[in-house]
Amino acid sequence: MKLTHKSKVIASPDQADIRDFDLASPEHRIGALQSIIDNIGKQFERLARHAFHNLLRQKTDFKLVQQDTLKLQEYLQQLKKPSVYREFMVTPHDLHGTIAIEGELLFYMVDLFFGGNGRSSARHQEFSDTELRLVERFFTTLLHQFSTSWHSITDWNSQLQAKNTLNLFSPIQNNQLYQVCRFNIEIGNQKSGWLEISLPFAGLDFLRDQQCQTADIDTDPELQARIQQKICQAPVRLHSTLAERRLNLGQVMDLRPGDVIPVELPEQVTVRAGSTPLFKARVAENNASLVLQIQHIINPS
Repeated sequence: MKLTHKSKVIASPDQADIRDFDLASPEHRIGALQSIIDNIGKQFERLARHAFHNLLRQKTDFKLVQQDTLKLQEYLQQLKKPSVYREFMVTPHDLHGTIAIEGELLFYMVDLFFGGNGRSSARHQEFSDTELRLVERFFTTLLHQFSTSWHSITDWNSQLQAKNTLNLFSPIQNNQLYQVCRFNIEIGNQKSGWLEISLPFAGLDFLRDQQCQTADIDTDPELQARIQQKICQAPVRLHSTLAERRLNLGQVMDLRPGDVIPVELPEQVTVRAGSTPLFKARVAENNASLVLQIQHIINPS
C-alpha cells in the first residue's frame, strides 16, 4: 500500500466520536519536542558523566528523569530550596534558559574537589571567592556538555549570564512556557541530588521547522517505513451481517421470550469497516466456532 494512496475507510456517520488531530496544537508540539529532548538528554548523560568524573575524581552518574512544561512563574516559584540558580543565553537561536543545582549537592561537589569527603561542617556557610570560581566552572562545564549534545541537530552555544534577569512580575514573561529537563546526579554512590535545565518553549519552534524541512516522506524510505508501521497498528473494527429475516409488525408484537425466529446463513457475506465494504467472505466453522473465510477483496473504487 502506498502512503500517497487515499481511501475512505470510515463513513461520516461513524465519525461522531472522532476528534481532529491538529498538528499545530501545543499538545502535539510538546510531545514532539519531548522526544527530541529525550535524545539530547541521553547524550548529555554520557558527556556530563565523563566530564565530572575527571573533575571530581569520583564516579558521577547523570540521568534524565522527567520533563515538564511549565509557565515561568510556576517553575521559579516551585524551584526547590536550597539551590543555586543561573541564567544563560544560547546563540545563534537567541534563547534565554536557566540552570539550577541543588544547594546541598553543590556544597558536596565543592568539598570533594578540594579533597574533602563532602561532609564539611562549613557547607552551610557562604562560598568563598575561590569556591565561587569553582561553582562557575561547574555551571560552565554542564552548559558546555549540554551544548555539545545539541550539535548533532543544530548550532548551539551557551553562555552564562553575569546576572539573573528573568522577572516574575512581568506578565509577558510569566505566561511563557518553559520546557524543564530534570536530571538526577549521583556521586560515588554516596550523594545524589538534582539538576534542572529549562528552555523557553516558544524559542524551540525552529526544531519543528527544521524537522519539516529535513523529513521528506517522499524521499525518506526510513520515515516512510515508520509511518507505514504506525498506520498498520491502527485498530479497525470489522463487522458483517450474518442473517436477516423480514417479519410483519403483528408478528414482532406477538414475540415472547423463548420464541424461535428461523434464519438461514447466507453462502457469502460482506465484511465492512464502518460502512465501507472490504471483503467478501464465506461463513464457515472452525473448532466449533463460526468464522469468516475471506473469498476475495473488494476493489475500493
